[in-house]
Amino acid sequence: MIPSRKIILVSTDLSDVANQAIQHAYADVDPGGEVHLIHVIEHQDQPNPLYAHYSTDELNNPDKRKEVAAKVEAELTALIPSDTGGKSVETKVGAVFHPHVAEGILKEASERKADGIVVGSHGRSALSQLLMGSVAETVLRGSNLPVLIVPHKKQ
Repeated sequence: MIPSRKIILVSTDLSDVANQAIQHAYADVDPGGEVHLIHVIEHQDQPNPLYAHYSTDELNNPDKRKEVAAKVEAELTALIPSDTGGKSVETKVGAVFHPHVAEGILKEASERKADGIVVGSHGRSALSQLLMGSVAETVLRGSNLPVLIVPHKKQ
């Protein structure tokens, strides 16, 4: 039996490289399905209470947080392709605040009951991945869902 892909979660860091993955989410989703297009903002929700009064982090301010989320959601909306290959697809956009990007993607996929995850890969060298880590690799290793990693198209 061919698996159904009614809900696909695609995450982008809003770079051209990561945005290449968005088209693949629309290609993979079933007709009448949903694409959940998200951007994870790496942010610690609560500062250490011992130092909270010293915090200058604007994202701890609920109004600023809403402002940033609205701006990101507008950017995500602009990335929705006008041609979905003739499929009727609903798109949901969202800005997600989480201390770790990969964990945020996995959490959102679970909460949104996604059938698959699509992420782009920057195609960094092995040394760079060793030193900085790879969000795509962490998502792949941590997910129990199918994960499509879209490699960077070199121009």
